[in-house]
Amino acid sequence: MLGALVIVFREVLEAGLIIGIVLAATRGAPGRERWIALGVFAGVVGAGVVALFAQSISEAFEGFGQELLNATVLGVAVVMLMWHNAWMARHGREMAAEMKAIG
Repeated sequence: MLGALVIVFREVLEAGLIIGIVLAATRGAPGRERWIALGVFAGVVGAGVVALFAQSISEAFEGFGQELLNATVLGVAVVMLMWHNAWMARHGREMAAEMKAIG
């Protein structure tokens, strides 16, 4: 039970840090609070839907549902990281130059 509590605490802390970073990075953008709040809401709803159907997912595909769900989540994470790396490779120098000019 303590292990699950530590994992949940770490994930909530991580999510809070990411939301804070996004808020700081989008300072001055019009309507940023609404879009960020919508994204947080969509994430909470999505997590709730997965939690509601966790048992059904686990039992699906003749007992391999949990493994398929884990593989899908990890696959999506890999695609997101690849996109992030490609985006940063294209825009990183430009952003660094802007920050240097501001700083």
